Amino acid sequence: MLISSTIALIRRYFRYRSQLENINQLDERTLRDIGISHGELATAARNLSRAQYP
Repeated sequence: MLISSTIALIRRYFRYRSQLENINQLDERTLRDIGISHGELATAARNLSRAQYP
C-alpha cells in the first residue's frame, strides 16, 4: 500500500513538472487568452496534472 501510494505521488509530481514546463513556454498573449497569468502557472499545472489522471 505504501509503495503504490509513493509511486502514484512520484508520477503525479512528474506530470505536474511536465505540465508546468509546457505552460511556461506559452507567451503572455496566449496566457491572457486562456485566462492564466504567470503567477498562476504552478497552480494551473497542478490542476492539469490532477485532472488528467485522477
